[in-house]
This record gives sequence, C-alpha cells and structure tokens, in this order.
Amino acid sequence: MNTAEIYASITEKIIANLETSGSWTKLWQVPSPVSLMGYYYKGINRLILSTDPFKSRVYGTFAQIRSNGGMVRKGEKATIIVFWKKSVGEDKDTKEKKNLFLLKYYHIFNSEQADFDEIGVEKVAKMNNLVQEKVNSEYLEADAIVQGYPNPPYIHYSDKEDRACYSPMADQITIPQMRYFVSSDAYYRVLFHEMCHATGHPKRLDRYDGMSNSFGDLQYSKEELVAELGSAFLGGIANLDPDIRNSAAYIRGWASALRDNQKWIMWAAARAEKAANYILGKEQKIVDEEGILVPEEIEA
Repeated sequence: MNTAEIYASITEKIIANLETSGSWTKLWQVPSPVSLMGYYYKGINRLILSTDPFKSRVYGTFAQIRSNGGMVRKGEKATIIVFWKKSVGEDKDTKEKKNLFLLKYYHIFNSEQADFDEIGVEKVAKMNNLVQEKVNSEYLEADAIVQGYPNPPYIHYSDKEDRACYSPMADQITIPQMRYFVSSDAYYRVLFHEMCHATGHPKRLDRYDGMSNSFGDLQYSKEELVAELGSAFLGGIANLDPDIRNSAAYIRGWASALRDNQKWIMWAAARAEKAANYILGKEQKIVDEEGILVPEEIEA
C-alpha cells in the first residue's frame, strides 16, 4: 500500500466505525487496546480498534503472538494499524539535517483470533486485567475534569440560552448555564468541546495557524474535528451519555468531510488526544513508543 492508499483505508475504517457506533463518544468509551508487548494503542489506532467484535483488548502481530505461545488460526483476518517511522535526512537546498517521517502500517490480530499455550493464556489475561485497571484509574467526574484544567481559559457562564463559543483573542469560553441544557451530560459535552478549542491557544498547545479562522473555512473545519474528538475523549473518561446530536445526517456530514480530506482523521485524532491529555494534566508526547501519534511536522 502506498501512502494515499493507507490514508484512504484508515479513513473508511473510521467512517465505518462511526456509523456502527453512532457517536464519536462511543469510539473512545471502549477500553484502550493494548499490545502483547505492553504498549497501549493511542490516537487513530485506538479509534481503528474501537468497534471490533472481540471482548479481549489484547492485540499483537503474527510474530508477537507466536513469541508469546500463540498461533493465529487459519483464515483469521488481520487489522491494519499505522505508525510513523522517523529518520534523519538532509535538506536539498540548505544541506541541514531534518527529521523525515514515513507513514507505515502493520497487521495485528486480537488475542481471540489465536490459540495460546498455558503461559500465553496467562499473559493475555494479565494484559486484559491491566486494561481494566487503566479504565478504573482514568475515570473522573465531569466537574473534576473542568476544575482540573491547568492554566485554564476564563469561563463565562451566560444567563441566557445562547450558543457556546470560545474566543481566542480574549481566551474566554462563553457557555449558557447548565439549566439551559437538556441534561448535565449535554452541558459537559459542549463545555468539553470549547475547552478543547482553548488548548489551541499559543500559551497552551499552540495549535492554531493564526488566530483569525473564519467559520466554514479549512482551518476552522479541521479545528472543529479536533474539538469534537477531544470532547468525545473526555466524555468517555467521564462516562457521559453519547451525544444526541449524532443523527444519521450529522454522521453523513462528517463522513463526507473526511472522504474529501483523507489526512484529517489521523491528524485530528492525535491532536484531540493531546488536547484532552493537556486538560487532564497528563504529560505530552508527540510520538509515543510505537510512533503511532502523528508528528507535529505532518500537516493534514
């Protein structure tokens, strides 16, 4: 597969997952998948594995499964996972050293697609237990997420039913008071969305290409996807009910946008998880141990 084919394949997989789940939030609510080597799949790879039919959250390549006492059963279908391979190259004009990133993929199988010996069965059980422990340790009440935001923007609680928004120039979130929403979950989903927008401010993650994005333009649409995914990620941590706005028409709208911009989902998923982790006060990593987060140098 060439790079364009990889982007197309991943985009179609995420669209299919969204259509199956009916909500961005449900894609994040599934416990984090983990490899037999102990690495948690993040960003786009977590979303790829979000709607698989398996109860086990443990995965591995054919070789990893074999090295852990297992054998993939004949006829089982692998799932494609992507990662970035980093190397150092030379700029043709300046001759200066620069980082180069090549989009790669590999095939993995769920542990339920293989037969393991006794030691392998114990290893898989151990990894699944670690996943559940991770779920329990990550859960936070929605208000605790809001209160824990480090270096937060100012939040203005409007005393009227109005549209929530984030103003980069004022570094201020404006949101109607909770009583104007159909439920507390709906309120927190919207607030999380605006909180994710605010992580793009230069004094936080500096995600904006300038601060004058216009409604409906390319940069605005990309940022909206980051905020949608980031809000859904935080909603999963807080175990909020799925967003009732996610109608068939809403999902078709995102499907169309993603098909027209096939790099978006990989770019946005990494930045959404980074935004959510900033809000949660977690350490930031651009490229993790397996190189599965989109490097900052790569643009959608």
